[in-house]
Amino acid sequence: MFKKMIYLTSVLVLSLAGKGWSYASMPDPADGALHENTWAALSWQPGPHAVSYDIYFGENSDDVEHGTGGTFKGNQSSQFFIVGFPGYPYSNGLVPGTTYYWRIDEINDQHPDSPWVGDVWSFMISPSTAYAPEPADGARFIDPDVTLSWEPGFRAKLHTVYFGDNFAEVNNASAGHPQGTTTYTPGLLESGKTYYWRVDESDGRDTYKGDVWSFTVGAGVPPDGVPPDVVGGNIYVDAVHGNDNNEGLTPGTAFATIQKGIDAAVDSDVVRVYPGLYQEEINFLGKAIVVQGVTAGAAGIPVLHNPGDFAVSFYSGEGPDSILKNFIIRDNFMAVFVAGSSPTISNLTIIDNMYGIEASSGSEPDISNIIFWNNSYSDLFGCRARYSRVNDVGAGEGNIDSIPLFVDPESDDYRLCSNRGRYWPEHDVWVLDRLNSPCIDGGDPNTELLDEPVPNGGRINMGAYGGTAQASLSPYGQTSLPGQASNPNPANGAIEIDRYAQLSWNPGLDAVGHEVYFGTENPPPRVSRQSRNQFDPGIMDRGTVYYWHVDEIDSEGNLTAGAIWKFTTNFGSAPPPPPKGRACFVAETGVWVDGTLVSISSVSARCSVGRIDGATAKNSSLPLPYLGKVQELQEHAGVFECYDVLLQ
Repeated sequence: MFKKMIYLTSVLVLSLAGKGWSYASMPDPADGALHENTWAALSWQPGPHAVSYDIYFGENSDDVEHGTGGTFKGNQSSQFFIVGFPGYPYSNGLVPGTTYYWRIDEINDQHPDSPWVGDVWSFMISPSTAYAPEPADGARFIDPDVTLSWEPGFRAKLHTVYFGDNFAEVNNASAGHPQGTTTYTPGLLESGKTYYWRVDESDGRDTYKGDVWSFTVGAGVPPDGVPPDVVGGNIYVDAVHGNDNNEGLTPGTAFATIQKGIDAAVDSDVVRVYPGLYQEEINFLGKAIVVQGVTAGAAGIPVLHNPGDFAVSFYSGEGPDSILKNFIIRDNFMAVFVAGSSPTISNLTIIDNMYGIEASSGSEPDISNIIFWNNSYSDLFGCRARYSRVNDVGAGEGNIDSIPLFVDPESDDYRLCSNRGRYWPEHDVWVLDRLNSPCIDGGDPNTELLDEPVPNGGRINMGAYGGTAQASLSPYGQTSLPGQASNPNPANGAIEIDRYAQLSWNPGLDAVGHEVYFGTENPPPRVSRQSRNQFDPGIMDRGTVYYWHVDEIDSEGNLTAGAIWKFTTNFGSAPPPPPKGRACFVAETGVWVDGTLVSISSVSARCSVGRIDGATAKNSSLPLPYLGKVQELQEHAGVFECYDVLLQ
């Protein structure tokens, strides 16, 4: 056997050599390395036939792979290239927290197989902020006597720790515990309580504010076989920094895809998914596990995006212990497909899909705290939801159909507006909105609040951010907001509506203004801001579905979003009745005047003639031989002309 292995290896080497094998290898810094300097001396092991090397280097993997975006840095004969140093590329230095990509192509103009295009390698400059917290952000079942630790920021000399049980206070704190070590012991903590902590790093010149991390002390009972700090019971997934060749047992060794995390999980595990775009279909494979999105700073919450296909599937007999929560699911053929299974599905934002959630084959999924919005064909099929924002409010207890009032859906920010506070990721601050989303405090009152910051109204928010540290705060002044518009005319869902119909509604309590939204798209565009509770849409198209809603405004400028209504116009082609006193007839139309039958043209001054060829109408005046009133009209077919007559 040993001799056979030697023989096969020799054949392989000779075969590759015969093909002109000459690829760069053994990169330094190593592929995926964390580099602790702002400059780097790149080196590699050359192939046997290389004469020179084309160097590609940049911050975008695709540009480096395709040689675009100015990533080509030249051709040279040495196996050594400097970046981040004066006189070289990136002369101002490499940026902490940034990932750089590079590629070496082997060149030999005398060889028919040249060039040999190299692999794309990468390394990351250590961030200026603290990272890799222990316990991991969001961890539960933590020992009350825990010692906190973290990886220091780039060239950090001083670490200032902020710790407490209130997210906002820790996030906004300016007085902490400065120290030189990267561990911190807060003392004996209260079981069942969630704590927040932050580490600011200083390099002696600048201070870099850290993210706010959280953990929960001994809350609940860990699954069987899971140690108290749940490191063994957690599987970690990170689309940005992970790799499917990792083991997935810590944040630093996270997988890159959710399905890899599910494959590695066993019953009672929690697959913790960090923010990023996940373009895959995930299948629970019948496992009783939790697959949960995690919020992290400006990155927000993970997004499931599998265009033209399913995003999540349950069809292996999953039960209530198979749990999906805290994800944005957008732009898919179907967000969640359930067949012959009854999983638990909560706190999702399901938006811009063809279909929301479909269940079949005896499935009874438990669906709650979901925001369904702008799904083309249906939100729910074969199932019901509770305490959710859904078009069909009759599909379950506690549902609403109001506009969810996302902060900025055009930029994928699906946090909820709040006049008491919501997180602004670009600037790492909490800001106040003028509007309040009806989805705040709208979730199932029996659901745990988990990491929602105070004040949280004692009730979880709907949507992907519900139950997380970035959940929007309970609004001020709920009772002072104007009432919601009601009693739409045409009624919601009405059909065969006249194309010339006027829209009206009952104003909400204390409303002094109305913002009207109307159109064939759902949601419709804003078309008017007015004081009247009636709107003229003009002549509408035949047989068309129209959507509309009215937001009510009080004297203080506070706004209450209205529910979306719809109606369908009829296919009738009859024109509207002419204005009173004006009608159009053919010239020979007979009329009775004072007991005599005469033509209409002889009893009126002809005011205009409409010609079939589209020529401009002309005016003329004729004397009125009769001053009596027209008593009767006869119907005729033909080309119409208009006359001013006094109808009796």
